Amino acid sequence: MERLLAKERDIGNSIRFEDIMEEVAGVYSRVMKDGDMEAGAWSCGMVAGLISDIPTVADLIAGIMEQADMIIHDRLAGLTQKGGSLVA
Repeated sequence: MERLLAKERDIGNSIRFEDIMEEVAGVYSRVMKDGDMEAGAWSCGMVAGLISDIPTVADLIAGIMEQADMIIHDRLAGLTQKGGSLVA
């Protein structure tokens, strides 16, 4: 991205795809298959803007389990308190 932004600054409004092709063409496979994170700019979707931390796998799983526990106990508690039943 830094290389793309530098080219955009240098070339300005007359920038063309050919000017940035080296940074974007074929990058996805080099990043995803070869693990070359410096290959160039690649799309990671809008969700990337929602990432606020990079937890360890253990922390991620612990967080997921904590959320699941909260859902089970808080949201589904009404079923058992009102005489409802959970069918497996």
